[in-house]
Amino acid sequence: MRRKRGTGTSKSWLCAMVTSALLLQMPAAVLAEETDNQETFSLDAMVITANRVPTEAAKTAANVTVVSQEQIENGPYANLGDVLRDVNGVIVSTKSFAGANQTIRLNGDDRVLVMIDGRRISRPQGVMGGRASIDLSSIVSLDNIERIEIVKGGAGALYGSDAVGGVINIITRKGTEAKTTIDFSAGSWGIRNYGLSTQGSENGFSWYVTANKKEQDYAKYSVLNPTLTPGSSKGDSYRWPNSRYEGEGFTLRLDKEIDDNRSVTFNFEHWNDEGGQPFSVKSPSVGLVDRSTRLSNNWALTYDFNKQKDVPGFARIYANYANQGFYGTYKSRTQGVAYQTGWQLGDQHKLIAGVDWEKGEVIENISQDNTVNYKNKAVTNTAIYLQDIFTVTGKWTVTPGIRYDHHSKFGGQTTPKVNVNYSADSATDIYLSYNKVFKAPNLDDLYYNDSGYSYYGDPNLKPETGHVVSVGVNKKLDDNTSVKANYFTSKLNNAIDWEYTATEAWVRNIAKQKKHGFELDIQHKFSDRYYAEAGYSYIHSEENYDNVGYIVDAKNSQPNGYRVKVGYTDTQWDVNVTGQSATGRDTNSFVDSNYWVWNLAANYKMTQDASVYFNVHNLGDKAYELTSSGSGSRGNYPMASRHFVMGIKYSF
Repeated sequence: MRRKRGTGTSKSWLCAMVTSALLLQMPAAVLAEETDNQETFSLDAMVITANRVPTEAAKTAANVTVVSQEQIENGPYANLGDVLRDVNGVIVSTKSFAGANQTIRLNGDDRVLVMIDGRRISRPQGVMGGRASIDLSSIVSLDNIERIEIVKGGAGALYGSDAVGGVINIITRKGTEAKTTIDFSAGSWGIRNYGLSTQGSENGFSWYVTANKKEQDYAKYSVLNPTLTPGSSKGDSYRWPNSRYEGEGFTLRLDKEIDDNRSVTFNFEHWNDEGGQPFSVKSPSVGLVDRSTRLSNNWALTYDFNKQKDVPGFARIYANYANQGFYGTYKSRTQGVAYQTGWQLGDQHKLIAGVDWEKGEVIENISQDNTVNYKNKAVTNTAIYLQDIFTVTGKWTVTPGIRYDHHSKFGGQTTPKVNVNYSADSATDIYLSYNKVFKAPNLDDLYYNDSGYSYYGDPNLKPETGHVVSVGVNKKLDDNTSVKANYFTSKLNNAIDWEYTATEAWVRNIAKQKKHGFELDIQHKFSDRYYAEAGYSYIHSEENYDNVGYIVDAKNSQPNGYRVKVGYTDTQWDVNVTGQSATGRDTNSFVDSNYWVWNLAANYKMTQDASVYFNVHNLGDKAYELTSSGSGSRGNYPMASRHFVMGIKYSF
């Protein structure tokens, strides 16, 4: 059940030889013609999420990152959490097996709004263990993603509750050419992935359909704390008991172009997975908890208008359904309506106005012993927002905005913002933004009542409120090099947390929280074939429980974060090696204060229609952890040991 590690020297030589062979020997296989680097150097990219209208990324007055379709396809990614973990400053907390929860933090905060094509997919009951509103593992497939827009920093004035740390917007792919792609891969631990996508376009009607199935027989972890695994040494590889996983997904996007200015889009996503749930190394199974199931069915119908104008608009209806089985059964439903329009007022003003209505409902929340914790509880929120993108001069742009939310439980909440962007020259943009934010308690916070396990919600909670301030610069040093830098500070009052004793747990407004941090990103193309990226992030988080004084958050898994990527690309090959690191972690909560993990992705295009790929995760077989629940959990949630996946894609 365990595998002894070799020496560190031999592993270093192995990593070096694999990387060198793949990166340095590529030119021998290059086709005659050249190709552009497939990576996205995103300062010139047009993004929607930051301002709700298409805006050049460098001029959004926000800390924005775009992850392209090519980056996703050519990276060593098994799921959405893997993709986001590669982005500088992003923290994804998870464990090592495929069915484990994955929650995201932006600017050190897990109150993050996740959307698909601009519509919320967050769940009204929240995710156990924090303030996150969605488990990223519930999104099974990646094949329908066109790009991912990541906006760090408060966005309450545009998006309301949940957008305290920022916003993740997943933009889906629209059918263009007549094309079908099949994808099969297999690897360590019985990994088997099957994928099918088909797309087309005819007479103004287009479609994009994907179907996926994932299977994994078991998972292995690298031992961090030998005292939790008797007879082991640090770095040994052990099999997680009960870690089998199965997942399937189906997505559909249909588009109908009415004319140049109008179109209708229908989206549907179905994700369903089931996986074993080893609780921790110390206690791999707890009571009746041995597996989790996640089912999601989401749909949306969107009418887009004024598409060719400077300020496009839309009208949308949508619904999300989720059914999760873990420590019981949790069924929830979200229904929403959204409308946005705008006007170009002269040369200086782009005015955007919109209305959102959403109802979140927990249909039933039942414990594993069939105790009904609560059921048929719902909240509604109605909001209006207004934003003006005001071009003061050719260099200065000021973007004030305001949103008013009326929550059925908490009444009115007003969240203003103002962003200022200064274009010092054609290659330099400097920005300052102030955003007021809030986070309404979720339905578990309000109504959870499990007398059997003594867990109690509180219907008298107050919303969490605060502000986020960011200042940054986007700079193109030349055609091949870009730099981004950002500093933020945030403060939150009435922070909500669950308080635990030996016999019970209850929720309350327990603390004030404040955070500040810094990010630096550098992207450089050495030539048309070789490129590199590097990033550093610093996050300092403090909490003041019951006004007794601020203390540093000991469970911060990434006080100092580092990201490195080097790659090679041409018409046949795309090879990249990525490194992720964290330092400065509290050793009362984590076994090690630091770690470095390296991943490899190699893609080879055999013909115009066929390609093969090879991904290695955790090249150096590093023992490390990404999550902690406190000093008693050190080493209890280790990450996966080294494993690989090989696959082939064919299109026709």
